[in-house]
Amino acid sequence: MKIKFLLATAVILCGAAVANAQNPLKIGHVNIQELVQKHPMLDSLQTVIEKESKDMQEIYDEMVAEHEAAIEKFEAESSTYSDFVKQTRQKEILEQSQKIQAYNQTAQQQLQNRNMELIQPIYKEINQEISNIAGAQNYTYVLDVSAGNVAYISPESEDLTPLVLAAIKGE
Repeated sequence: MKIKFLLATAVILCGAAVANAQNPLKIGHVNIQELVQKHPMLDSLQTVIEKESKDMQEIYDEMVAEHEAAIEKFEAESSTYSDFVKQTRQKEILEQSQKIQAYNQTAQQQLQNRNMELIQPIYKEINQEISNIAGAQNYTYVLDVSAGNVAYISPESEDLTPLVLAAIKGE
């Protein structure tokens, strides 16, 4: 009885192994950067970033204009200043310059953060559509060829980029 059970179990296990061996890997690829560039929401995202960048640039330009005016005034009047007043004005100009540099660095960081915040939903949607299509069509792996880390793409690897692009555009 035990021998029949062991034999039946071995046959079932061998059958399962053969069935798995007959299911080859199904590999597809996408170009995520292309999908991001062609995403319908990208134009509105870029408009928001450009507006915020323009607003920050206006503040920066005002700060620079004030700084340049302070330098011109200092150069024009410095011969009339006492040493103490001259040193005080030079210190004020230096502090103003440092404030401008700090603002510029902070503004650039804020723009980068804002861009990442706005683009995350696009990446999330693209990844969801890739998962939906890959799952529906039984893909084992889907590689991102835009990352440049794929050394070889087999002719049997299907490009899912057009399918994902159609899905995100609602076609």
